[in-house]
Amino acid sequence: MTAPARGVAAQGVIVPIIGQGIDAIDVDRIARLLERHGERFLERCFTPGERAYADSSRRRVEHYAARFAAKEAILKAIGTGWSRGVDWKDAEVTREPSGRPGVRLHGVAARIATELGVTRWSLSLSHTATHAFASAIAEG
Repeated sequence: MTAPARGVAAQGVIVPIIGQGIDAIDVDRIARLLERHGERFLERCFTPGERAYADSSRRRVEHYAARFAAKEAILKAIGTGWSRGVDWKDAEVTREPSGRPGVRLHGVAARIATELGVTRWSLSLSHTATHAFASAIAEG
């Protein structure tokens, strides 16, 4: 592992950036996966908490698309993508009471992030009726 070249100020403390990932997806792609694979797609890719949140919204497909993009961005930030035994549900998007998105890792992804020294995440999600975007920063 190489030392982070940059850091961000968080409450007056320099926090090293270990990795950064970004992803964009067409909302229609997720809509097609939902139509074609339904419950099987949801069970394979999303945790119960992610499903409960998305299913409670009028913009359900947009919320699933944003979480799908976030999973991609998170795994890019730790440098694995979908390799090394990482599962779709290893990266979970949570939601703080303020509405701010968060990251909870499980399984192989959690182990790799720990080995890299990741101690916190900055996650940003955005979506429209047609596209969803996510940016994930792994911090140490």
